Amino acid sequence: MKKFLFVLLSFIIFSSSIAASENVPVRIARLPIIFQSSIPDYDTRAQLETKIERATHIPLNQTLQVAEYLPMDDSAQVLNEIWQEMRTNNKKIKIRDAIKPFAEKIDADIVVCPILLSYSQFVNGFSSFGETYIHSYVEAELIVYDRRTDNLVDKKASQFHNDTYHPVGTASYLAKTCFDELIDKTKLHQLIMNIGK
Repeated sequence: MKKFLFVLLSFIIFSSSIAASENVPVRIARLPIIFQSSIPDYDTRAQLETKIERATHIPLNQTLQVAEYLPMDDSAQVLNEIWQEMRTNNKKIKIRDAIKPFAEKIDADIVVCPILLSYSQFVNGFSSFGETYIHSYVEAELIVYDRRTDNLVDKKASQFHNDTYHPVGTASYLAKTCFDELIDKTKLHQLIMNIGK
């Protein structure tokens, strides 16, 4: 009987230690959008941030506690310091090169880094037919790094419009389209949804 109780107690302790190790939340560093050219208006910036926020949202995380979201401003500051230090040695260094050292430094399991590389819009009202023309171009990049598997995905998307004015030809609309495309290309939403499964 004592032997049985010892085995049972050992099994309970072993099971609880496994459950405790599985309950460690995944640390997610979602960086604010990095603007490398013109900065869009406030509403566009807010809508782009919301797209990334929704893609990294875990339903019921407050209850399940499967993920811990690291403070965005602190994360941005640490990434900037690492990138600037790397750039002193090599001016051609890209932000993607700083992502792995950044994840290591802040102990992040997943890093999400959105970048707006180019954002321009020019409206021309002078044409022989009296129509207003809009020339807009947007290029964006999304870097997603999963340190648990050492998998770094870096995708770019671009959109342009050179035609008569239409709401879907504005740089704001094109930027949102780029971000939707990047979220799909990087499979960001699927990665986040698989946490805790």
